[in-house]
Amino acid sequence: MKRIYLRSSQGCYPILIGRNLLRCVGSLMRKVEGAHGRAPQRTKVFIVSNRTVARYYLAPVQHSLERSGFRISRFLLPYGSERDKSEGVLRGLWSEMARVPLERTSTVVALGGGVVGDVSGLAASTYMRGISLVHVPTTLLAQVDSAIGGKTAINLAFAKNIIGTFYQPKMVISDVDTLKTMSLREWRNSFAEVIKYGVIGDPKLFRLLELRVEWFFSSLRKKAFGSRVLSFLETVIWRCARVKATVVEGDEYETKGMRMILNYGHTFAHALEADSGYRLPHGEAVAMGMVLAAKMACQNGSLTSSAGERQRRLLEKMGLPVRPKSDRLSVSRLLAFMKRDKKARGGKLTFILPRSIGRVEVRRGISRERVRNILRAL
Repeated sequence: MKRIYLRSSQGCYPILIGRNLLRCVGSLMRKVEGAHGRAPQRTKVFIVSNRTVARYYLAPVQHSLERSGFRISRFLLPYGSERDKSEGVLRGLWSEMARVPLERTSTVVALGGGVVGDVSGLAASTYMRGISLVHVPTTLLAQVDSAIGGKTAINLAFAKNIIGTFYQPKMVISDVDTLKTMSLREWRNSFAEVIKYGVIGDPKLFRLLELRVEWFFSSLRKKAFGSRVLSFLETVIWRCARVKATVVEGDEYETKGMRMILNYGHTFAHALEADSGYRLPHGEAVAMGMVLAAKMACQNGSLTSSAGERQRRLLEKMGLPVRPKSDRLSVSRLLAFMKRDKKARGGKLTFILPRSIGRVEVRRGISRERVRNILRAL
């Protein structure tokens, strides 16, 4: 098992990465209690999940918690999709927490992907002004990204992630065995974010992916999840989590600009997603967004063409798109979506641009005409 400690203003917490961890959730939570000097109690634990995840993973987590003396109740989000990040679902979650009733000593366990973590985190951060939260992410994207760093959110009809808090968990437990049920397309989309971490802060991760990605995806197609594959995944998740933890420690509340680098490729990606009516998967949009950001950096002279080409080749090796399939993209429409980007100031855009593999910079004040020229090259 690999571990990382993230030091935040709300306390220091472990991020655990390994195999067969679902069967140990209860004992791992007790160890964290002990580390904080709390005597074991019959604490109430409220598991939040959805039907799909619960079918595979609820039983081992629940049994582990019961063996460790926790009292269990649970709530399954109704849709199993982005629709769960809504006011109505959050109200239902709060109501069930009050009905149980959960107390200030209770813990919410978020068992699932990013949506489960976002909604559970917001509920935990606001119920009784904040109760303990433990993330047990079951998708690669959640394990490398959304479960780390303390962001919680729901959507409104006209805006994504517009209502939320910064609320750090007591621990994150990432079991690589839960990834075996992911589809090949989910793997590809998740690995777009993995590549992002290599570009923004870990050249060794990027090189590891270049060397092993074809072998890894060949193993996925055969559904061959042997010890070598799982060890590779542990290493990849650990390296991504380490980059994310370092960035969050330096800019926990997004007040210093450092955390902005986690949005590498995302300014273009969010516009491409919106233009597709959100039919384009996020990972595919990020892949194309990173290619465009690298192209902009090459034009600036801040990135060598060979580094940009390395990124493009790695994305292609994973089966990710490096340019839109449709020739109907409207440059003016994409620019209109980019104007809404929260990093935009005074009508000018901010981009995260690579300087090399493993190092990026924040470039502010980029004109619309400059962006228009990049988009025309699509």
